[in-house]
Amino acid sequence: MKLTTKKSLLATAVLGAITASTVAQAQLEEVVVTAERREASIQDTPISMEAFTAEGIQRRGISNIGDLFTSTAGVQGYEAPSARGNISLNIRGVGSGNSNSPSTDPANALYVDGVYIGKGIANGVDAIDLERIEILRGPQGTLYGRNSTGGAVNFITRKPGEDFGLTLQATAGNFDLGGIKGRIDLPVTDNLSVSASFYNRSRDNLYENTNSGVDGFESLGRDGYRFAARWTPTETFTADYSYARDEIDETSQMINVVGLSPTNASVLFEEGFPTNVTIESAARPNTVAAIGGGVAQLLQFGLFPPLPQLNQFVGWTNDYVAWANERLENYDDRTERGSSDLTSYNLSKVDHHNLTLSWAFSDSMELKSITGYRDSINEISADLDGMDNSAVGGVIGDLPLSTIGGLLFNQVVPDSIPLFPGVDLGLDAGAEFQLALKMIDAINEFGGAPVFNNYAKTDYSQFSQEFQLSGSTDNLNYVVGLFYYEDDAKFRNHRIASFPLATSDTSSYDTGTEAYSVFGEATWRFDDWALTGGLRYTDETKDITYLWRGYNSNFINRYYEHLFAGGSMATYDLMNNYVTNEEAMSLPERQGIYGKTFEQDFTNVSGRLTAQYFVNDDINVYATVSTGYRSGGFNGDFYDTVNDSADGYDEEVMTNYEIGFKSTLLDGTAQLNATVFMYTYEDLQVSTVLAQGNTVTSAIGNAGETERSGLEASFTWQPIDNLVGTIGWVHMEGDFEQYPGVTAGNSFLPLDNIARRGLSPDDQVTYSIDWNLLNAGQSSVTLSLNGAWQSATTSIPVATGVYDTDGIPSSPDTPVAFELRENQERLLVNTRLAWDYEMDSGNMFSVGIWGMNITDEEYRSFGYSYGPGLGLNVHQYGSPRTYGVDFTLNL
Repeated sequence: MKLTTKKSLLATAVLGAITASTVAQAQLEEVVVTAERREASIQDTPISMEAFTAEGIQRRGISNIGDLFTSTAGVQGYEAPSARGNISLNIRGVGSGNSNSPSTDPANALYVDGVYIGKGIANGVDAIDLERIEILRGPQGTLYGRNSTGGAVNFITRKPGEDFGLTLQATAGNFDLGGIKGRIDLPVTDNLSVSASFYNRSRDNLYENTNSGVDGFESLGRDGYRFAARWTPTETFTADYSYARDEIDETSQMINVVGLSPTNASVLFEEGFPTNVTIESAARPNTVAAIGGGVAQLLQFGLFPPLPQLNQFVGWTNDYVAWANERLENYDDRTERGSSDLTSYNLSKVDHHNLTLSWAFSDSMELKSITGYRDSINEISADLDGMDNSAVGGVIGDLPLSTIGGLLFNQVVPDSIPLFPGVDLGLDAGAEFQLALKMIDAINEFGGAPVFNNYAKTDYSQFSQEFQLSGSTDNLNYVVGLFYYEDDAKFRNHRIASFPLATSDTSSYDTGTEAYSVFGEATWRFDDWALTGGLRYTDETKDITYLWRGYNSNFINRYYEHLFAGGSMATYDLMNNYVTNEEAMSLPERQGIYGKTFEQDFTNVSGRLTAQYFVNDDINVYATVSTGYRSGGFNGDFYDTVNDSADGYDEEVMTNYEIGFKSTLLDGTAQLNATVFMYTYEDLQVSTVLAQGNTVTSAIGNAGETERSGLEASFTWQPIDNLVGTIGWVHMEGDFEQYPGVTAGNSFLPLDNIARRGLSPDDQVTYSIDWNLLNAGQSSVTLSLNGAWQSATTSIPVATGVYDTDGIPSSPDTPVAFELRENQERLLVNTRLAWDYEMDSGNMFSVGIWGMNITDEEYRSFGYSYGPGLGLNVHQYGSPRTYGVDFTLNL
């Protein structure tokens, strides 16, 4: 869709809301929020925020946190590759990082009824019984849980009703979508009410697989139930308990290859070297074509024996060249079918308990206890390269093909190696030739040569206890409290990277947190002013135990081990380098790493100071200085073998400045709110590329600094009683002041002016129109239109790698930064047309026809690079057009 068309659609949507007749002046409904731990109008709350009521949640089709990405300006994110329901949240350009990793704390906090959700694992399960969603922008360093830098999202559930009620809804849609959910409210006694609810959603895959032997991609399989009870034995005491069980069983996202990185031999001569190296390099298919052509010629002239393995190898090279050239030519188009070696799936199970006790000592003082326990199990199995590397019908990657070709031509391993000078290891031309044939046989036996297959299972539990004492006088509101939090994660995984070259290995670990906080905030009101100040002190301890297993080797080193153990080339079996997922825990412990335990303490003081001035009853302005922090810790995915140390990192700290105003205009029919903000980051946690010997890996460090600024604005207008329109706009500026560079050999590549703000667009506009088209008798018809436009983004700040350009593989010498494929500018349009019929009995029957992304906008949503070794650049995509119908009965 062209930009002009997108702007025209957006303009039509906005103008439709703000140019309607103003004959009837119906005031906007007041939205009450609890952003400051007390009920207040959102218009009187001096925080940049947005809130959705239960009705708005239904009209926008919000089922989980991921649905907010097209509903809330300034809120972005992505589902982690291979992991449906593991969502990384981005607010105000502040990203939460890898949501698959239990060793990473999110920078943006998620809460359910005030209970902090400690990790991104299974945080995207469906939420039912929602009364309201509150999205707070900017650091929440005083009143909220474990602190946050970018913002916070709080899901607030509906409490059991005092009267009997029953709601049932059935859904059907394209891709064979089917769903059912329901809720019942039961008053048991005068002071005890309970509610029970359930849901089930299923859908076929959005995309099929070119590999007919395995499943496709992005199915839907979610179900759960929830029980809640409210007990009010006295007028001053309330107890709310809820238990929710949620499960996800879905195939993972489709991944497309969208570019190929250069080879070692070509990188110095490629476009953009060294700071913007092209990912449209033809070096890999050209190299494979030359190897395949050479083998074919030698077979033709009888210089190679006419073995079936060699003919098959030539066929593999031809298939790869055709596939790679097609990808280079059509990288910008989403494929109709994805490709993988195996079924990529995600299984999640979540149990969540919440107990909130409230004692009202008087009309002006209340003590609240919030207890939360959450247990999550997440299992993923994924082919993360976007290729079907099957031996028959698939495409074998260039790395094994180039290695096999090198062995055939005696160009991989010298007859002796520096570690054993003068020792003949038996890898002469004949031995290399035999090893090449063994590799071809191993690929056939294994069924393919997977580029990157990963299995991981995480068992995560958390407990939190918070006490809040809140009160008020004639001109003072205050909240003080204590907070305790602990969690424990057990991460187990198994990786097969580039079969049959690498070997099975794991980077499993256990990690945990224990944290204490004391906090307080008070608002003093005098004349037309309100001054708010608050502080929070946090003390926490992080620990990690590395449980890495595996051979940490390659096929050559494993051959050496076999040879020194008395074996020979004839008895060397490449299949012995690999185990199944079930056998991963039987791999040998990694010496020098397995069992290493580390612990570190962190402390922080954060706070907020806000001055608010009420110009009149309808307009107020405010200025805020606030701080927030993201906890330090340990990265379980990397161990610094050079320094024999964990990959530890310190907390990152943000200082935020903002000025805003909130106004109610046109006799209560319109609201115009805006905020200008600027924040500075110190000790920003960023990924860095390290070249250690012949290994290149990624670690986390505190070398990043940045200063960013932006503008947030929203306008809501209800010109007539049956029409409400809202438009929101966020503008962001700033990338990185400092970003860690990459060192390799004697070369250093600075990245300060290269790294870009990931996932956060320069401009984003959200819009919604709710129009009651008809009220006649017992029927009403409502049309809702909503969506978002945003400018292009990059998924990650920078993609880097280290090349070997001097012919010494054990010492990479050339660092580079790659071109980043953008997530395109997009305009998303969602709509819902609902007919509500009130029966004579007072019961309500509704039919809602809805569509998401109704223009079928095609856009990339998140991508990453595999660097020089595998050479692949991949992306996943937003959902195509989906539509359906809901049937709802309220009794």
